[in-house]
Amino acid sequence: MRLLFLCAVTSAAATTPEQSAFFESRIRPVLVEKCYSCHSAQAEKIKGELLLDSREAIRKGGENGPAVVPGDVGKSLLISALRSTDADTAMPPKNKGGRLPESVISDFEQWIQMGAPDPREGAVKITKAYDPVAARAWWSYQPLTQPAVPQPKNAAWPRTSIDRFILARLEEKQLSPAPDADAATLLRRLSFDLTGLPPATAAASNLSGSTYEQKVDELLASRAFAERWARHWLDVARFAETTGRDVNVTMPEAWRYRDYVIDAMHAGIPFDQFIREQIAGDLLPDTGDADRARKLVATGFLAVGPKPLNGADPRQFAVDLADEQIDAVSQAFMGMTVSCARCHDHKFDPISQRDYTALAGIFLSTETRFGTVGGVQGRNATSLIDVPASAGLPKTSRRMDPAVWARSKTEYDNLVSRRNAALAARAPGGAQQGGAAMGQQMSSFDVVRLITRAKQVETEISAFNPDGSPKTLIMGVFDKPVTAPVQRRPGRSASSGGPATRGRRSSGFDAIADSPLFVRGSIEKESGAVPRGLPEFLAQQQGGGLKIPPGSSGRLELAGWIASAQNPLTARVMVNRVWYWLFGRGLVESVDNFGASGARPSHPELLDHLAQQFIQEGWSLKKLVKHIVMSRTYQQASSSPAQDEQGQSAEPDNALLQHASMRRLDAEEIRDAMLAASGTLDRTPVVGSLIGLAGDGPIGGERYQVLQEEAIVKANGRFRSLYLPVARNVQPEVLAVFDLPDPSSVTGARETTLVPPQALYLMNSDFAAEQAGLMARRVMAEGSFERRFSLACRLTYGREPHADEAEAARRLDRNDLASWTSICRALFASADFLFLN
Repeated sequence: MRLLFLCAVTSAAATTPEQSAFFESRIRPVLVEKCYSCHSAQAEKIKGELLLDSREAIRKGGENGPAVVPGDVGKSLLISALRSTDADTAMPPKNKGGRLPESVISDFEQWIQMGAPDPREGAVKITKAYDPVAARAWWSYQPLTQPAVPQPKNAAWPRTSIDRFILARLEEKQLSPAPDADAATLLRRLSFDLTGLPPATAAASNLSGSTYEQKVDELLASRAFAERWARHWLDVARFAETTGRDVNVTMPEAWRYRDYVIDAMHAGIPFDQFIREQIAGDLLPDTGDADRARKLVATGFLAVGPKPLNGADPRQFAVDLADEQIDAVSQAFMGMTVSCARCHDHKFDPISQRDYTALAGIFLSTETRFGTVGGVQGRNATSLIDVPASAGLPKTSRRMDPAVWARSKTEYDNLVSRRNAALAARAPGGAQQGGAAMGQQMSSFDVVRLITRAKQVETEISAFNPDGSPKTLIMGVFDKPVTAPVQRRPGRSASSGGPATRGRRSSGFDAIADSPLFVRGSIEKESGAVPRGLPEFLAQQQGGGLKIPPGSSGRLELAGWIASAQNPLTARVMVNRVWYWLFGRGLVESVDNFGASGARPSHPELLDHLAQQFIQEGWSLKKLVKHIVMSRTYQQASSSPAQDEQGQSAEPDNALLQHASMRRLDAEEIRDAMLAASGTLDRTPVVGSLIGLAGDGPIGGERYQVLQEEAIVKANGRFRSLYLPVARNVQPEVLAVFDLPDPSSVTGARETTLVPPQALYLMNSDFAAEQAGLMARRVMAEGSFERRFSLACRLTYGREPHADEAEAARRLDRNDLASWTSICRALFASADFLFLN
């Protein structure tokens, strides 16, 4: 057996596009607004000999030492200053706004922990205007072309138009493609790529011609395909079931968006419609309650992002929420980092701060409901959207005893009465009002506790009907009213007599309106309002921009433009994502960044050819996937011994696709493959989520561990990894160790590492031991060593064993469960299990 020996590799950490986006959206704006006036080359007087306006300067530090030590929060003086309570050392000083919100400080700590990636080169990198002429000429902003399909010299090799584009480039470099992969290798590759699961254990003797196409169609039609490709999109959609940031609170209905994506993939909803539903599903025509509810669930895309839930300023929260939505929409669908223009004109792309503000008005005119518990640590909580039972949405098994509901309702009414009395007593002239004696006797601390308890009880009962049955509640968005509603003191609903809607405190953005331009991103410094719409250069391509009707946020019009065939970005970006998911490298390497700071395409004509085909065939994801996997390019072997030396010297990174690249399985694929090998994988779709069943409230390491233990008990932990709880900041070990991405940002391309903890996990973890033991029992049902090891290799490698592998295993075999468990663990830790060839 070829065991995988994993070793840590350290390198000079180049800033990835995702890291750069994190810095530009969360770190640089704070430095510019709060620090540059005293700690930049443009400051009138540099304090403490400290500059913070370049990577070199911030790491060098000032008279007290390095401001930032990459990877070490404790030694970074910048964090000490941000957390200091001493007026002489605390930063920012009071005249710059004083202590930063906890969520912002957490961002700085996260940035340092990830190595303090900083794209600012040189001694000074102060914000400056972009060059609009050069920026607008960038390749991705140009209209789609209609490239002619090339005719390579070797006319016998290509099977599809994709092959002709690939072979033509290879021939330019005097390279030849690799041979076809053998049937077993190709079947395993196809099965994992399309379904995320290993193939059946029967050997693949023939996959040529119509047999291969039949297998492709079979896999595309399966629910397993929908689940695998939904997981791809959930990475892009930064899906999670908790808020993250300052207070990590559960979002119990987030699972509905997960299931919407699975169902959309299974039904083959055209991608342009998929876009419209996620951005503006609430504004689309519907055919009834069920269709309307489904489209409302789709808008959960805008609601599942991270949130600084405990921010003290509701106005700041609203602006931050809109910024996160702009970032998600622009990156997910168009590969643009628009949010980098929040505080200043974009450094690389033709996006001005005014352009950013035009989009911000659209999202500030949108009400977002994510459904989190209120209270002292949930100042910006919201309710959920209640949909009728006739919508037919699935419900979880969670219930509430009717007697408990009644007692809680009585408690809530009493709490509201006491709270209103206490607040009335503290209002101007409140002491003279009747009925305020109760409130006058309460301390401020007691009032806060009372309000928090009222919100907690309200949250508990609002999810259930009086008979204890669960209400059908969803996350999502809808347009704000045309005029701001009259603000009432929180209490009982005027219309229903039931618990009040858990809306946020007034942010000042309570109606549809254009957004003011915030100077340097500060809500304390407003300039004039900017009409809602597209960035200027994109509006010119649109022929004048969006025509937003009065009384509309503009989301419907924005969604229509993003999903338009005339948009030069959308089809290119999605085709490139699909190519990356099937080859491990995009035609454009910077999968989430098609801007001028990203990469140029390796095959620009092929990219446009596929984008045009994608649009012409109705934006069908399944047809696009089929076109690619039917190509001979996809079906190549991963190496060609006769051409290795030539290929390495001419194209060491295989950008021209002379052969297939070895790719490690994703975290979920590894776990699911181990369950499949042990024979315990339960492929039944899971309704709901353990986080949803856990209800509302903060989630930390201990509570998350309880959820993981419950996940193991439920169905013996055998369901697909897609259905495991997804909590920000805390992840299941089996997924985290294999590079499960942070669900706080758009991730179209996962990091893939090879580090010692992975090998240790596969050889020493309880989960790996359990699955190896179950697999050993399965293979020992066979009568002979040869039959046992043949089955073991087919379960893990998808092929028959090689002679050297069989010999190595035979030396370990003592014809008992312990030795076969060791053999199965070794197979799990091998390269042939973890990688696709």
